[in-house]
Amino acid sequence: MGNMKYVVGYSPDARGRAALNLGTVLARSLGAELNVVYVIKPQNPRLAAPKSNFGDLLQEQAVGWLEEAQYLVPTDVKARFHLRRADSAVAGLMELAGAIDAGLIIVGGGNSGNWLWHSLGAVGNALLHRSRVPVALAPRDYSADHVINQIDCAISPDIDSINLVEEAIATQNRTGLPVRLVSLYEQNGAADDELYRASIEDLVEQSNVAPQNPQQLSIAVGAGTTIVEAVDSVHWDENAILMAGSSKLAQRGELFLSSTTAKIMTKLPIPLVVVPRDYHPGRKGSQQQPWTGSIPVIE
Repeated sequence: MGNMKYVVGYSPDARGRAALNLGTVLARSLGAELNVVYVIKPQNPRLAAPKSNFGDLLQEQAVGWLEEAQYLVPTDVKARFHLRRADSAVAGLMELAGAIDAGLIIVGGGNSGNWLWHSLGAVGNALLHRSRVPVALAPRDYSADHVINQIDCAISPDIDSINLVEEAIATQNRTGLPVRLVSLYEQNGAADDELYRASIEDLVEQSNVAPQNPQQLSIAVGAGTTIVEAVDSVHWDENAILMAGSSKLAQRGELFLSSTTAKIMTKLPIPLVVVPRDYHPGRKGSQQQPWTGSIPVIE
């Protein structure tokens, strides 16, 4: 797992600090290297005033912010710091992720002035609709004191979720962490918890990847009159992280935030990792590495 690299989109505010804290927690828990980046736009020579040093001042300020970020990363976490020029922060993050073959892009998904745990800014929103790399969102005021001890995975009970079920089981096998498959539904009448649980169990049985430790794989079902209420009905461990798949509208290999996941985000108190459609790295001949670390190919 030590070869895994994560890109952290940094900014000198609460959102940027939450992203850096989540990066620190994931790096410690999964043995990854952080690549902390601040993106500035290239100076347009046609707009720059003669002898203007505005661009130099911006760069100097950005370097100062990255130097401050170095003091926020504990010494036991391996980290590199990058100042990158790109037309947008999103482009800069995606370009760096591609250049270093990163397994994850981490951004702040919370705003301390908002009651929501996760609120998407322009960067997070764009990444969740175009990235080809898994994207992690840090909730509001996320602390670096956490240690990931469980991975939750949001699963729908239909066969379209089989790839995500397989990736969840593969995640358990390669990390040794307990994995909980979570199914949330809107309850319009009598409770269907057992039906949903049975459907998830069927998906596990159909999976081409078998859990090496079945006792470490569990299922939870949450219900409510809305998905938001269903989220509230489930206990979320503060040291867990939730993995979710992309919408069916996503192009293969790309991210596209589903409407259900967008609703889940509003009340989810833990970090969220959204993975691209048909995401099953390290299996079926794929050379892509999973965001939880490098493993042998699983047939």
